[in-house]
Amino acid sequence: MIFDPLSGNWTLGPPLAAPRRWCASGACCGAVFVASGVGSQYNTGVARSVEKWDVDSLRHRRRWNWQKMRNLKDGKFSRDAIDGVGWRGKLCMVNVSGGATKEGIIYDIEKDSWGEMPEGMLAGWRGPAAAMDEETIYAVDESKGLLKKYDHAKDVWAHLMVDERLKGVHHLAAAGGKVCGSAADGSTIVVVDVAAPPPARLWEVAAPPGFQVSALHILPRLSNNAT
Repeated sequence: MIFDPLSGNWTLGPPLAAPRRWCASGACCGAVFVASGVGSQYNTGVARSVEKWDVDSLRHRRRWNWQKMRNLKDGKFSRDAIDGVGWRGKLCMVNVSGGATKEGIIYDIEKDSWGEMPEGMLAGWRGPAAAMDEETIYAVDESKGLLKKYDHAKDVWAHLMVDERLKGVHHLAAAGGKVCGSAADGSTIVVVDVAAPPPARLWEVAAPPGFQVSALHILPRLSNNAT
């Protein structure tokens, strides 16, 4: 499903070669990627498969299709529904969510190749993660309520703040100098201003009455008027 923020309409995108759940999905460099997963029953081919859809073809429906990319080495990434994080021309993904022991891999989009996730990056990936402008990765250690950002030069995570309201955060999104996460019970969105001078400022935005946050994305301005 594709949402156009200018028209406010949803449309159907190109169908995947193999429908799947428990897969990793993410966007990077103007393309959407889906990796691994399970169909109506487990299949090694699907569990190792990777498909790419070039969003630049959005206005040319004749070119709407998923392109098969280099397979994963195994099917270990079909255990959970995971958000792949687009970062510096690469797609980073782990095989389970939360603080459980996990494996991590990185897909190089230009080279169409897979590599192991750096040791420090993997060790600190203990909850939802998101990238700001595909340049800086932020993550929350959901058991500690700890927000941190990844320093790729040192392969370490820098601690930004600890707050009880960050505990159990399920989804994370980052844009415009803000990192947003959905609270454990889905009743609020927790917002952290990471662009302001430290200490970082945090506040909450309540979900509309009768609704819970089940997914979180930051959209461009919902207007077709030039500003």
